[in-house]
Amino acid sequence: MMRKSRRQFLACAAGTLAAGVLWTGPSAVRAEVAARVAAFNWPSRMIQLSPDPDQNTPPVVTAVRVHRDGEWLATAGDDHIVRVFSLADGKQIQRLVKHTDWVRAVDYSPSGKELASAANDRAIHLWDAASGEWIAELGAQQQAVVHLRYSHDGKQLAAAGFQKQIHLYDVEGRKLANELAAPCPDMRAVAFSPDDAQLAAGGRCGTIRIYDAASGDKLRDVRAHQQRIRALAYSPDGQFLASVGEDRTIHITPTDVETKPYALDIRPVKFMSLVYYGPHHLAVGGSDNIVRLWDVRERQELGLLLRHTGTVAALDCLGKMLVSAGYDTTVRIWTVTDHIAAEPIGPGRRIGTRKEAETWKK
Repeated sequence: MMRKSRRQFLACAAGTLAAGVLWTGPSAVRAEVAARVAAFNWPSRMIQLSPDPDQNTPPVVTAVRVHRDGEWLATAGDDHIVRVFSLADGKQIQRLVKHTDWVRAVDYSPSGKELASAANDRAIHLWDAASGEWIAELGAQQQAVVHLRYSHDGKQLAAAGFQKQIHLYDVEGRKLANELAAPCPDMRAVAFSPDDAQLAAGGRCGTIRIYDAASGDKLRDVRAHQQRIRALAYSPDGQFLASVGEDRTIHITPTDVETKPYALDIRPVKFMSLVYYGPHHLAVGGSDNIVRLWDVRERQELGLLLRHTGTVAALDCLGKMLVSAGYDTTVRIWTVTDHIAAEPIGPGRRIGTRKEAETWKK
């Protein structure tokens, strides 16, 4: 079923389910847009995960990753299975079974040849991305592994979890290369800078620790959050490190140490995921089932994506394709742009209101 919505900013990928987009910019800008914006169709592709035959309900999705070629999408969740879908038609093409507990993280290697997965079972598995065949296990951890990220050059794989170390693996040698002391034993996110010079990690204590990725030496600690950090991401140009957490804040740490960190306006939601979809555009997902769009430099919330009915626990982006997934057991695919699109208003057309957000969530 298709629903029409008036909006700027996002044009969604082809599909069968419409998506709500809510304008939340400053009143002056909103009035200007309202005077110019006409009808835009916002179809988004939705992938509804299905339960296995021995399960009663579909799995929640807590990790999602798009293959570098834009053909495949990997998901992971609480049913212990890694699933790979074709982005052309949304059909499941691989079902990777090796983990014995909740799969928390997936990441494709920069070459696109391998897929890494990690879980509560303390294992990190490597898979052939094209065939789905299991390749190797990177040594069992002492505790659950919550997050994984390849370096951009593909030489290192960083892993974080419920222990007080960040593990760096030599990808080619399939071995542990370094153990980095973490600021607390419950670490939830790791991120390499675009040039792979730095590695950032965050977790329960709210402190971001930034390391020299080559040596593993600590460069500095940033006290960014009052509660658990859930996600980290460097901007594509390397100028900002964004973090979100359970304290309901979006924290921006400039990589230029002379520039002061700052927080974006607080929203009444625990933030669980984030991804940059442009040099200074950030998408953030949270426990209110909404994906929020921000301009980091202008410090303005640009809009809301409203079609999820559960916590948005995972986000990824490739080019103009933004992918969101979460506890509602669905994956939703959007196309993003860096400009406002507008056309004359037709009769009966209007911009959405904040009150409508609750309607979209039901």
